[in-house]
Amino acid sequence: MKSLGVLSVLVWSIASGITGYFYSSWATANGYHVPVSGISLSISIFLATIILLAMAWPIYRYKRQLKKVLEAKSNQQVAKPLPVDPFYAVKVLLLARATGITAAIFFGWHVGVIIRQLTTTVIVRENVTPNIVAGIASLVLLAAAFIVIEICRLPNDANKDGAVAA
Repeated sequence: MKSLGVLSVLVWSIASGITGYFYSSWATANGYHVPVSGISLSISIFLATIILLAMAWPIYRYKRQLKKVLEAKSNQQVAKPLPVDPFYAVKVLLLARATGITAAIFFGWHVGVIIRQLTTTVIVRENVTPNIVAGIASLVLLAAAFIVIEICRLPNDANKDGAVAA
C-alpha cells in the first residue's frame, strides 16, 4: 500500500484552500456571512486526534517491545510480546490515511477562509480566531496521521515509498 505522500497532502490542501477563499468571496459578495468554524469543530478535530493516536498505541507498544527483544543479547531471557492483529493494524493504517486527507482538506479550507478574512477591509477578530483554532487543530490532526502511518510501517520495510514489492 502506498503511503500518504506530502504531494497529495499539498494538492488537497491547495485545492481546498482555493475553494475556501473563493467561497468566502462569493458569500460576502452575495450578502452572506463569511464561514466561521464553531468551537465544536475544533474540539471534534482534537478528539479525533486523540482517538487516532490511542488506536495506534498498541501497535507502537508492540513495535517497541519487539525492538527490545531483537536488540537483547542471546543469553538474556526476554519475553516475546503478543503480536497485534494484522487486520487491526491495517484498519488503523487506513483510518490514518483517510484522516490525513481529511485533515489536509480542513486545513486548506481554513487557510483559504483566513486569507480572505485578513484581506478584507474590515477584519472582525471574533470571526478570525475560531478559524485559526480550527486550522491549527487540523494541522495537529494531519501531523498525528503522519505519525500513525509511520507507526504502522513494517520494521523491515525496504521499500520506503510504501508500494508492495513484487
